[in-house]
Amino acid sequence: MKKFKVIFLLSIMFLSLGSCETVDFGDTNTNTNGPSEFNSAALLTAAQRRYVTIGFRDWLVNPHLYVQYQAQPVYQDESRYAEGPTNWSAYYAQTLMNLQQIINLSNDPEVNTTPAYLSNGSVNNQVAVARIMKVLIYKRLTDTYGDIPYFEALNPEVQSPAYTPQEDIYMDFISELKAAREMLNPAEDGAVGDIIYDGDVESWQRFANSLLLSVTMQMSEAAPTVAATEFAAALNNEHGVIETTAQEAWYFPINVSTLVNPWTAFRPADYNMSEYFQNALQGDEDDYSNDTFDSRLLVYSSDAEGEGLPYGLEDYTGIGSSVRISAYITSPTSPFPILTSGYTYLNRAEAAERGWTSEDAEEMLRMGITQSFASTTEYFGNGPHIQDAGLEPIDITDEADAFADARLADAASTGILQVIAEEKWAALFPQGFQAWAEWRRTGFPILTPSPDPLNNGEIPTRYLYPTSEINLNNANYQAGVSNLSPASDNNTSKVWWDQ
Repeated sequence: MKKFKVIFLLSIMFLSLGSCETVDFGDTNTNTNGPSEFNSAALLTAAQRRYVTIGFRDWLVNPHLYVQYQAQPVYQDESRYAEGPTNWSAYYAQTLMNLQQIINLSNDPEVNTTPAYLSNGSVNNQVAVARIMKVLIYKRLTDTYGDIPYFEALNPEVQSPAYTPQEDIYMDFISELKAAREMLNPAEDGAVGDIIYDGDVESWQRFANSLLLSVTMQMSEAAPTVAATEFAAALNNEHGVIETTAQEAWYFPINVSTLVNPWTAFRPADYNMSEYFQNALQGDEDDYSNDTFDSRLLVYSSDAEGEGLPYGLEDYTGIGSSVRISAYITSPTSPFPILTSGYTYLNRAEAAERGWTSEDAEEMLRMGITQSFASTTEYFGNGPHIQDAGLEPIDITDEADAFADARLADAASTGILQVIAEEKWAALFPQGFQAWAEWRRTGFPILTPSPDPLNNGEIPTRYLYPTSEINLNNANYQAGVSNLSPASDNNTSKVWWDQ
């Protein structure tokens, strides 16, 4: 009898489950508050915002510590190079995936001809901006880890995406940027939702070329022939590169509750300007070729004449107070640089010195310095955010030429490639990831590692892969590790362009 009851109940269950196929539940499971279709403008805005504002320790401050812009008086794990996996999902989900969704929508004939889609810009211009943004974001990821999921990464049907070798990723960066640049059409409507250039197509063409200069320069040691050829081609392209402050790419917080300055969330008591950076820009650092006061410190530091904090110590007992990053950088409405004219000119200076172009390396170095001073003044020292922060305007442009003269004299005695690299370090503040990439490639400035390290005593050259990859995508994870030098998932192994 008990057996009969069990069979009878199971039969009822299966009949009930089977009958669900013909039952109409109406809109019971419909999210009435969600969007009925993707909006490409909203997808672009979200991706651009997330690229800048994904932050906190792993995705904002760590590279600042590695290049010794800052030092930690408490919770010193990062400045002492502790090793631990770092999750990359924030860059893939709702960031790269948003951009890929824009591209997918453009390939759907039922969507790409609708008034709703076309009201957000022409198909070509929307897709081109999405492709350029993908390169910008993927560059951060591959520079940080090495080989990463790339060609298969955004395909929802691939649950265990293969890792693409970094060399192949960089070669594809070149192809993607060139294709996107040529896809852009100023005669058509620009991309709506673009919070970097407000849909200005010619600005995105210049941005693509300027990003190409950065990408190819990063390949200078690993693939010099390709790098030289593609650098010169981008520089000579008819659409030009970023040369003025007005052409630069910056992120501006629209309101402090949603589109925020990522630096605002950091507790000031946890981070100080490092002694090395403060001394170097004061012109008083033995390992740095400059002995002239750098007026950018008036904007970067809370006290340009104060003392920075010794770097990477385990115990700061007895060490007095020191200066911090200034409110010009950290106030809620302060802008954040993405790609500037000063950095672009410094890349041109290095290319000229390497013989990749016929430009004058010294003149490009001078322009890199003076444009950095101009950008620092316009966007940090005199921007609309300073009133909100209760700050006084600062204009350092009058000091630019004299400082450039002094640095050119340093280049004559020390070597121009060292001075160019040091000037990139000074000009890229507070762009820690790009400064870290440049330092790994060039070896300048000359940094002394933490005296109390938690790793093998070397400044980190990459992040460890996420734990989820080890557990869920292990075969591809192992392939990625095999291309590191040495082939070990440590924070001192080196990626392709750094070997």
